Amino acid sequence: MKKFLNKIWNSGVSAMKQQLKQLLGLSMVISSIILVIAIISMVISLFSSSSTIEPNSIVKIKFDYTINDRPNTDPFTNFKLGSIEPNNSKNLYQVIKSINNAKNNPNVNGIILDLSNFQSPGITSTKEIRDALNIFKNSGKFIYTYSTLLTQTAYYLASVSDSIFLYPMGGIDFSGLSSTSPFFTETLSEIGIQPEVIRHGKFKAAVEPFLLTRMSKENKEQTSLLLNDIWGSMLQDISTSRGITIENLNKLADDPIVSMIATKSVEKGLIDDLLHQDEFDDFIARKLNAAVEDLSFINLHQIEDTQELSNNKIAIVYAEGEINGSEDGISEEYATILKDIYEDDDISAIILRVNSPGGSALISDIILSQIKSLKEKKPLIVSMGNYAASGGYYISCVSDKIFASPTTITGSIGVFGLFFTGEELLKNKMRLSFDNVKTNKFADFGDSFILPIENLSDDEKSMIQIGIEKVYSDFINHVSEGRKMSLNRVDSIGQGRVWSGTQARKLGLVDEIGGLQDAVLYASQYTDSMDFSVVEFPKSKDGLELIFDITTQLKSFIGHKNIEPNISNIIQKELIHMQGIQARMPIGFKINE
Repeated sequence: MKKFLNKIWNSGVSAMKQQLKQLLGLSMVISSIILVIAIISMVISLFSSSSTIEPNSIVKIKFDYTINDRPNTDPFTNFKLGSIEPNNSKNLYQVIKSINNAKNNPNVNGIILDLSNFQSPGITSTKEIRDALNIFKNSGKFIYTYSTLLTQTAYYLASVSDSIFLYPMGGIDFSGLSSTSPFFTETLSEIGIQPEVIRHGKFKAAVEPFLLTRMSKENKEQTSLLLNDIWGSMLQDISTSRGITIENLNKLADDPIVSMIATKSVEKGLIDDLLHQDEFDDFIARKLNAAVEDLSFINLHQIEDTQELSNNKIAIVYAEGEINGSEDGISEEYATILKDIYEDDDISAIILRVNSPGGSALISDIILSQIKSLKEKKPLIVSMGNYAASGGYYISCVSDKIFASPTTITGSIGVFGLFFTGEELLKNKMRLSFDNVKTNKFADFGDSFILPIENLSDDEKSMIQIGIEKVYSDFINHVSEGRKMSLNRVDSIGQGRVWSGTQARKLGLVDEIGGLQDAVLYASQYTDSMDFSVVEFPKSKDGLELIFDITTQLKSFIGHKNIEPNISNIIQKELIHMQGIQARMPIGFKINE
């Protein structure tokens, strides 16, 4: 027996030693990567000073990384096997600020855009970058684009340039906008899952994918108006820069040959010329009266902010993502963040940057309640991004000033309740049996095994409808109060309908057409002087918190392969996130740029 116990003990010790070795090995890998990233970041910062920028320098911009509204703190965003690189992405405000700093730097002559691998941050964010580039160009400095390929949104951005050059075998996409929505109705029926929908608002298309097999007349109407507004705004900008009428631009979009054959793009005026890389380099060298080998290229990260930190501050709070309580989205924590900002005496004004399709009605109300209780202390300005719809508009409506881009998707003032029941799946297909004991009529309401077993009764539907009407009533009351409109007026432009920023301005849902830069300029009037600095929230992680995050992400990175999402993943995601009472814009609504 003693030998047997010793054997067990020794095998346990051996296993523990093996685990400790593995843990030590992983820790050493993590520590090494953290050290390498820290060293690379430090080296970059040492050589990124504006004092190292030589005269006649050219800023080369690729935008081949994701541009979010809020700063990115994930060091593995641009991690590539075989090439360890630090996180070098910039958020939208930093990009705009860097372009402005380049405009003011006497050593910077111009900008070259290489948008071959452009990652679109959305049409509205792209427009805000384009507007910043336009200000740069109007200062007398040049902008040229040279790319192998240009997607439609990349071409929209490139059109601000003095000239656009394309690789001879390259091409552009210029074909207009579309929006395709998936419909799960027949799939769910086949599986045996029944959607139960209660809603207010004839335009609340968020639930259509679970009820219909194609878009309703009302949904098609609002989507068509929205797409035409956004496309019209893009065409107006392109027309102004390229000197082509909007009518002719639409004709070119309807001609597939223009996108397929690069020479046709030149012939029709969308592109200026077709050049090989060395020919383009010669062009730039001639522009600066220099030899090609003497050209000095820098990137946006080398453009240092010359503005000194000030105790006079403007806060930007990024409400980006779905209002779903997750770490990557918008949660109740934003109410605490706003409260802390209001109590900071150094902060003179607050900009709430909203880039959200909405989500939980409850979380939206918690955030709005905090805004209403605090906004008398300091001015609150809203800047709307790509989306500020439904719950995104809910948290915006009582602010002192609302800025939106012409291409912002907003409104969607409506509420719905969506629940899934599995009576057909569980009882008839899986042959599961259930029994239930309860003390009161609604005691088992919301109770579930895998999915709720029974379809909703008429009494349960009536109960949910009361909740929907209450949330909708609260919603339009908040909008009525914040926008100083009658309830009937809010209801008439509500009903779940989405609007472009252009239409929202005409309807009085927003105050001004403008981007984040315009909101910052407006907020500056509340500071003691133009000597102010901008602070961004939520705060970036640092120290041990960031190291723990890196550790978790590295384990995930090492242990999992990227798997393409399939239809079952999509359905599962929607089943989880769409249930309950929601203030959300249409599911799957995505503009194909």
